[in-house]
Amino acid sequence: MLDTSNWPEVELDVLKDVQLDAKNVRLEVTDAKVEADIIEDLFVNEDALGLVEGICKVGYLTHETPVVLKRRGKYVMVEGNRRLAALKAIQNPMLVPDYRARVASLAALLPDRAALAKVRVMIAPNQTEADQLIAAIHTGNLRRAWSPSRQAAFFQAQIDAGRKLGELLTRYPTIDVRKFVFRAHIINLFKSVKYDDAELQDFLATKKWARGLSTLARIYESKEFLDLTGLSMASDGNVSKTISDVAFKHVATAIVRGMYEENINTRSLNSVSSPRYTQLMRELRQIVAEAGDASSPAPTSPPAGTNSGGSGNTPVGGSAGTTPASPTGTSSPGKPPTGEPIPTGSKPSPKPPAKKKKPRNLDLGQIKPPTSYPEAVILLLGELSEVDVQKFPNATFLMVRAVLEKSIKAFAEAKSIDIKGSGNNQNGRVQLSHVLNWLLDYVKSNGPKYLIQVIEGVRSGKLVTYTNSGDSLNAINHNHHFLVDADQAFSMWSSIDSIMRYVMKP
Repeated sequence: MLDTSNWPEVELDVLKDVQLDAKNVRLEVTDAKVEADIIEDLFVNEDALGLVEGICKVGYLTHETPVVLKRRGKYVMVEGNRRLAALKAIQNPMLVPDYRARVASLAALLPDRAALAKVRVMIAPNQTEADQLIAAIHTGNLRRAWSPSRQAAFFQAQIDAGRKLGELLTRYPTIDVRKFVFRAHIINLFKSVKYDDAELQDFLATKKWARGLSTLARIYESKEFLDLTGLSMASDGNVSKTISDVAFKHVATAIVRGMYEENINTRSLNSVSSPRYTQLMRELRQIVAEAGDASSPAPTSPPAGTNSGGSGNTPVGGSAGTTPASPTGTSSPGKPPTGEPIPTGSKPSPKPPAKKKKPRNLDLGQIKPPTSYPEAVILLLGELSEVDVQKFPNATFLMVRAVLEKSIKAFAEAKSIDIKGSGNNQNGRVQLSHVLNWLLDYVKSNGPKYLIQVIEGVRSGKLVTYTNSGDSLNAINHNHHFLVDADQAFSMWSSIDSIMRYVMKP
């Protein structure tokens, strides 16, 4: 067992008494012989400048003692090379010519630069024990990194304790405090919503939700989402929004539901141009547009001290069953215009139930093409996710046909299989019927077996309705009398959804 309690400690002059370790595993320059090369490497590849900034603005932290080893009569830093490089540069910025001006300006912030001229170190008895310590520190996971939610919670706790954002900015000058405080407020906003579905309310208390906060960050950090909701943080640390509580409740419900069902995650939202991100933003725009006149905006976020469950505070989504008042001079179903009393003995006519809105876009949330697939396939999927199916059902049907054929071809290509060479072609041309025949044979040989009937149904049309068949996909492309409606387009996509998911994972 490694015991460092008996290792002697001494103070060494950072410029004169201790050298950087040319054998340091951090180094990109493995054959560095001159200390100037080592220090340059640590600044270029290990952000030693960031450590200089931390030392000059926050102070030199002594909770971890660097370790030296004596080699050929000289002390060499075996653990703490980045710190030593920073301290050397602070004493002599000329050691790093490319960073000299920045180091000098940071060092000028120090009240007493000479106080950092010496560093307290432990002396390892030999290389073997030094290596044991280094391995324990860097490969043993002795320190667990904070999760995004834990980082946010730390700064939220500071605010809840009465500290102002300005005070935190001064106290932690090298940390992006605004980012963490904003994140904490956003998490509180989502947790404060009174969700209609109990399963979503419970979900926010699970580890699965906490692990998914990086997914939430990809949404609320995007410019499109911020523009849509008007979320922003003032200089005093308070967060405001321009959409109403009702609109935000519906927005939050859509996002949390997607995270709960796992069709919104860091993989499906890998960029702002991904099909799922595009689809999500379109859904949220529609939600905000439809809720735009439902209630008036409530601009401020939950105050500091809001607990994670939101109990004891007004929910962002408002109380269940609250009916917004009608504006002056207008009337609501079953009510006379403002100012006119309801006749005695009469009752307002019941409000007709709202019609369930038909979906306007195909759900491509689980269709994530590998980056290795041709750009044409990736772009086509993105465009397909944008199409308004209710408005353009026949265009959607055409695109579904194209994306199915191209995706199967990309799948075969990724496996280095030539569909044409397998005999599935007509005069050297490979079309939809050929790729379906090939995929059916491939799945029969390699599995999964459940796809056999799915492919057979699409290929032949015998197991499903005609508009869900490969023949109808060809008809939409070639038969100038053939047409479909939106419901048939959605049905066709549903029939090939499992095939599309399969071919997206070569």
